[in-house]
Amino acid sequence: MDNNDFFTLFTPDSEALKIGLILRDLLFSSFSDIEETISGGAKVKLALYSRGGKNNVLCGIQQSKDGSCMLYVHHIDSISHERLKFSGSGKHAKRIKFSDASQILADDIIWLFQLVEKNAPY
Repeated sequence: MDNNDFFTLFTPDSEALKIGLILRDLLFSSFSDIEETISGGAKVKLALYSRGGKNNVLCGIQQSKDGSCMLYVHHIDSISHERLKFSGSGKHAKRIKFSDASQILADDIIWLFQLVEKNAPY
């Protein structure tokens, strides 16, 4: 995937971009054989990470309207974690909102990705 495609999802030099890059690096270091695709239209775009085909989505990253960054995880119905809080009630994915890069603790995100890996059928 061309790195420039990922950058088009974010406001240049924004905190959301900084957060997105951290999450993206953690994704690529946590999962093997994943591919990144940019999905959506002019207003709503997100990076999706899948394995074995575009429909086999594991996670997603997106800038939200308020300038924060959203991490979407598939294959998890709920978690009980003191620092990672799901927001919304997504049918196919749960999301965690980050407004500052300091909120991302690598060990927590890697733990979450291990749950996704464990539950994913592909």
